[in-house]
Amino acid sequence: MNFDQFLEQAWSEHGDDAYAVSVRLKSARTLLAQPVQVPALARILAHVFGEHLGDWSSAQHELAQLQEHPLCLSDARASSAVRVAQAALALAQGTVPQGAKLTDEERVRALSSASAICLGRGELGNASDLFELCLKLVALLPAASADFQRPLAVAANNLACALGELPLRSEQQNAQMISAAQTARQYWERVGTWLETERADYVLAKSCWRAGQLPAAASHAVACLSLCQANNAPAFELFFAHEIAALVSKSLGYGAAFEAARQSALKVFDALDPQDQAACQGERDALLV
Repeated sequence: MNFDQFLEQAWSEHGDDAYAVSVRLKSARTLLAQPVQVPALARILAHVFGEHLGDWSSAQHELAQLQEHPLCLSDARASSAVRVAQAALALAQGTVPQGAKLTDEERVRALSSASAICLGRGELGNASDLFELCLKLVALLPAASADFQRPLAVAANNLACALGELPLRSEQQNAQMISAAQTARQYWERVGTWLETERADYVLAKSCWRAGQLPAAASHAVACLSLCQANNAPAFELFFAHEIAALVSKSLGYGAAFEAARQSALKVFDALDPQDQAACQGERDALLV
């Protein structure tokens, strides 16, 4: 088994048995064949040992061992990825990262990753605080770097979704939900495909709808559907685009538009395979109320 096969299997199985995967991860360094694989290993080490198991000492030990690997020592990007993972784990525990000094861009990546780790552990308050620190640092950077934009987009999207799922939100949480969704949309447009941008429009539209900002919700719902139509999106994407259009239209009191979007969503739902239907059953049922 080569490294890429190992990594794919580890990601596939870690949700069911994180401990068993963590045991195998301890020998993954021997499979490394090129520097580009180092960041991928650092990422899953932090995710499994830190986010899933809360085994912070083992996580840092494995990353320290990885930092000494020849492929890491000889490649700046690989070494940077390990430093960022080490810092993210420290930040997720509420401590100041020790060791090598990080650049501002590396700090953004570390804060983004730490926010995602805390969110995965159900620590919404810590995730929100780390994300706010991240945004403050991003505002001070002179120019955007692709290295930090993707992890920032991921962390922002996840935070917006988590805040949106709360049964009750304060005004501050509503504002942060929309800010996170706007950040995700901004950076996915820069570093993602049309699919990631379309999904970010969906999250932003739904965030605005949940916060009662209906004109903005309508604008992003239109953008979501437009991207789907322009790119011949699969039915799964179209369902959600029609679903948010229906919700916003109903809230605005546009009865005819609501019914048209609702019927479109239900028609698309019927064409989905059983697995995709299960993934959006809740949204479909809400349209029938």
